Amino acid sequence: MAVTVEKLAKAIEKRMGLPHDEAYRMAARVMDYFGFESFIIDNAIDPQDRKMLYALHDAGILRSSWETVLLLSGRNWRIFYWELNESDIDRIVGEGEEVRPDEPVYRELPEEAWTHSPQAP
Repeated sequence: MAVTVEKLAKAIEKRMGLPHDEAYRMAARVMDYFGFESFIIDNAIDPQDRKMLYALHDAGILRSSWETVLLLSGRNWRIFYWELNESDIDRIVGEGEEVRPDEPVYRELPEEAWTHSPQAP
């Protein structure tokens, strides 16, 4: 399942303690950059929005990476990327939610578990 504005907003609410409306606006702004991609290149980001991405990075919602490429002139050029990591966002959204198994645990126990027989010394 893809990262949606609503899912990202929930992660922002939980990690940054922001009210839903503010978290939703921030999530919508972030998703405007990402669209249907999980990576974006940093040089396409407005400087004010870059501050927001760093805050989300510090909160564990986004990841960053970089690579160095060799230009024809012989100089190195560093390219920075931002990444929406769905598994991290899913984990954050799921924090604090109780996971309930479909069947109670005791139904999986073997019959021997229901009898108590003291062992001889």
